[in-house]
Amino acid sequence: MCLTGLPIPMQSESDGGWSSTIGSGYEVLLALATLTLWPILDERAVGSSAQRARALVFTPIIGFFAGWVLGLFDHALTMKFTVGTRSWAVVIAASLATLFLQWRGIADLFEALRAGARPASTGLARIGPGGVAVAMTAFALEVLLLTRIREPASRTAALAMSSMLARWSIVPVAYGLKAQERWGLGVPFEGGIEFREFAISSVIALGLTLALYANVGLVVTVVVALVILGMRFLFSRRFGGVPGFALAGASAIIEVAVIMTIATLST
Repeated sequence: MCLTGLPIPMQSESDGGWSSTIGSGYEVLLALATLTLWPILDERAVGSSAQRARALVFTPIIGFFAGWVLGLFDHALTMKFTVGTRSWAVVIAASLATLFLQWRGIADLFEALRAGARPASTGLARIGPGGVAVAMTAFALEVLLLTRIREPASRTAALAMSSMLARWSIVPVAYGLKAQERWGLGVPFEGGIEFREFAISSVIALGLTLALYANVGLVVTVVVALVILGMRFLFSRRFGGVPGFALAGASAIIEVAVIMTIATLST
């Protein structure tokens, strides 16, 4: 598959392998572009809806490595700053990396849930003071919860699991639901998630959680599963499907839920 989405005739086994490598690399780039509002890709280079759906397989991997980078950043600040200051720095750094995608998503989700039908064509046109207040509250709550986790290994685990499961949650929340509004993520969302994407991404996300974090990972998995089921029910009843901005908001909710769970277990 080439970058235009057109099939490439297979000249040889090596040509086919090279084309597959290019396609996979492009889908990793699409996954990165999905998870941030920074313009990584030109609007004309965001691929087809099928390519964007396949790219979601890579979201838990990207989230996991992003979480570990945040953990290393947090550890680097240990000698100079208090745990509260480090928590603020980590959450702000993660937010800047996505251009506040999750917090904008949760603000817009609040406004849409409150108002029902959505006439505005963009998220910023719809977000009011209430949405901004909810997003800021969620942001502050995440910082506060992360501050309660003081043991270095637990902080790194919280950052890795929350980052990975938040990004992966886009797949199970959207799977099987009708796609509504296209915008809200870094690239247009038009649904098309098939069982392949759901199964592979779930094996990666939940496999890493359970293999690396044992009993804590099991508790986190149960909490995340319940929150995802609740959001799927809410979105299907309220919106008749799942808009892109709801997926961004769901990602923020999962992130806070994971850190809240680990903070509770750490006390």
